[in-house]
Amino acid sequence: MIGRRLARLACMLSLAVLGTLGCSQPRPAAGDPWVADAARLHALADEQLEANDRRGAQDALREIVAAPAPSDLPADARQGVLQDTYFRIARIELDAHDPFAALLDADRGLALGRPSDLFVANLLVVRGAVYEALNNAPLAAVDYHQALLINDELLAKTLRGPADGSPTPGERP
Repeated sequence: MIGRRLARLACMLSLAVLGTLGCSQPRPAAGDPWVADAARLHALADEQLEANDRRGAQDALREIVAAPAPSDLPADARQGVLQDTYFRIARIELDAHDPFAALLDADRGLALGRPSDLFVANLLVVRGAVYEALNNAPLAAVDYHQALLINDELLAKTLRGPADGSPTPGERP
């Protein structure tokens, strides 16, 4: 019961921070062909999921993690794209009642690095949900708590505004 409440709270907070940060964060390397192809494959996965084709969605997302990123792509851009992709794959696997596969993919995403960003928070939330599905409430609580701490940090940064003094999105100059 407590685990489910934590999961719901973590998911709601993650979505709230995502909405807040979505407008305020620059999209690194958005013009890069690898990043553009990843965006196309994410959109294809969305279409597959709408058609209830989980396997097709997973296949599209797995193309992203299988394709080598260009060497001149900033490391944080590569990491963000891959972590977001591993999060989505793990979420699909968990929804398909395959927690062991979901755990493997969440761990693959977290193995890429653990900066305090939304991608890591999302991976921690999905891994917490995996642990919950595996009836391991203590590990689930640890991951949910870490995700909440990251989301709290991101929200605080967003509310403080950019360090360079420029207005935050929606703020009048």
